[in-house]
Amino acid sequence: MRLTLLLICLFTPLAVAAQEEDPMDVQRCVWRCLADSSGPASAEYNQCVVSLCSGEPAAPRQSVAAPAWRAGLASDGVHRFAGADAEQGYGFYYFCTPQASFFALTALPMAAGQYRFVIGDVAYLVPLDRSRGDLSVNIPPGDAFMQGVQEGSWLRVEALNGASLVQFSLSGAGESINSAVQGCFGR
Repeated sequence: MRLTLLLICLFTPLAVAAQEEDPMDVQRCVWRCLADSSGPASAEYNQCVVSLCSGEPAAPRQSVAAPAWRAGLASDGVHRFAGADAEQGYGFYYFCTPQASFFALTALPMAAGQYRFVIGDVAYLVPLDRSRGDLSVNIPPGDAFMQGVQEGSWLRVEALNGASLVQFSLSGAGESINSAVQGCFGR
């Protein structure tokens, strides 16, 4: 019961409040970009610093070739899935079985912890863990966050200091997630 109440509280839309930025957060971000690139002279490093460490949330890029959401049976033959990949190769997926339902961020080099998921003008604080390897969070079908994903057009994942980390198109998410939920729960 306490876990259910905690999940309800965590996924209730929260007003986005201005937060003081720790100067070391920016430095850690720069170091992360350096570690994930071939060096400070590389375009990859410079793009990472500009897009992730500037402290300014990046506006969603409206590209014509936004990756389409898809749904189906996962390669394990047990989980149903719905999801899409971002241009950087990162993925945002919904997975379910009749016993479980969760969202996962795949291939992201971020630590477990709380992140802000922004859909339109609504922000959700989401506690991600690595209990499944990739970052994930259990979520029941019909949850407010899940409804936001199904009805939104873009999802931006931010650090708590407001720095934009990655964004995903939600075009087709509603239909794909409904298909997965239907396959798992028959509704």
